[in-house]
Amino acid sequence: MRSSSPNLDVIVVGAGPAGCECARGLAEAGYSVLVVEEHARPGEPVHCTGIISAHAYRAFDLPAEAIQSPLGVAELNSPGGVTLRVDLNGTRAYSVDRRQVDLAVARQAAKAGVEFAYRTRVRNLIVDRAGVSLAGVQGGAPWSARARAVVLATGAKSALPTQAGLALVRSAVCGAQAEIPLPGPPEMRVWLGHALAPGGFGWVVPGRPGWSRVGVLTREKPRLSLARIAHRAFGPEAEEMLDGAIHLHPIPAAPRHPTFADRALSIGDAAGQVKMTTGGGVYYGLLASRIASEVLGDALAQGRLGAQHLRRYQDLWQQVLGPEQEAGQLLRKLASNLTDEALDDLFRSAESLGLSRHLVDLLDYDWHARPGVGLAMTVLAAAPGQGSALRWLRRLVG
Repeated sequence: MRSSSPNLDVIVVGAGPAGCECARGLAEAGYSVLVVEEHARPGEPVHCTGIISAHAYRAFDLPAEAIQSPLGVAELNSPGGVTLRVDLNGTRAYSVDRRQVDLAVARQAAKAGVEFAYRTRVRNLIVDRAGVSLAGVQGGAPWSARARAVVLATGAKSALPTQAGLALVRSAVCGAQAEIPLPGPPEMRVWLGHALAPGGFGWVVPGRPGWSRVGVLTREKPRLSLARIAHRAFGPEAEEMLDGAIHLHPIPAAPRHPTFADRALSIGDAAGQVKMTTGGGVYYGLLASRIASEVLGDALAQGRLGAQHLRRYQDLWQQVLGPEQEAGQLLRKLASNLTDEALDDLFRSAESLGLSRHLVDLLDYDWHARPGVGLAMTVLAAAPGQGSALRWLRRLVG
């Protein structure tokens, strides 16, 4: 790999929403930015079910044409069939076409002056005193580039973060989804239970007209869990429609540190910046990408690109996301340690307390884990036979 002077300020690896948003911010600050993407265009393949909050839509000017269905009701189902139906009192989230969202964010970056290199896979990365060298293949031919700094928005499974001195996302859960030609309910439906999705949950949301999206987040056997959810939601005919339609995607089960090193930052799934409860990462990745572009922009202006100066990025994003992620890990651990029978008891207790009528006021779509811990303690206190779980959760909370 060559070690000449960099001809770019920043290379961003990964053209997802987080990578493109970070690139846009740096380009608008006057820096030369190249986004490198291994696929032919943004949004390929689709990894996310595509549920984005109305607040995120407003905050990041996401495309209205990508909205497929507003979500005004959420139906939560326990393993034994106890249902909590939550009226969201107006649209709190949208079911969207993620391809269109990704393309729109990439177009905004291009409009700001960001250049793109598609069908380009980065295989090697070297950081030296003068810059960062990247090498790989582009359309089957050797490719290389050099910049003053690199931002890795590579997802959860890339080895590039370790080459840059960043943390590899090792702890992950399995996500699987499929779009099937069956009209579903207008609301979002969620199923919990170890028999359906060990250590996770499954869901169905409306998609484009006449279609539904089925998904699952689980510790093991995601294809089998997805088939169970499809059967529960639509019956046996849905299972046959899954063949060839399933997309698998690893999702970080914990934030990863460090997310900074000499001349390098990681964002989005590569940094574990996802909701620990649901695995959703679009909003958190966009938030962190703005922090990354501001910190890196200041570092470029000052010519201070060492880890000591870039540490501020991790300090800032953890201030914003850290408490929510910690609470989310507590809730996930709690759900994983409860039996299906205990989950049924919790749902019955929640219904007896009338919580389904008040969840919309207690929880926010983007920031639900912290109030969720207090809510879990309230329900556990009322649930029969769950004293040990309540004591365990109190110890975790401290």
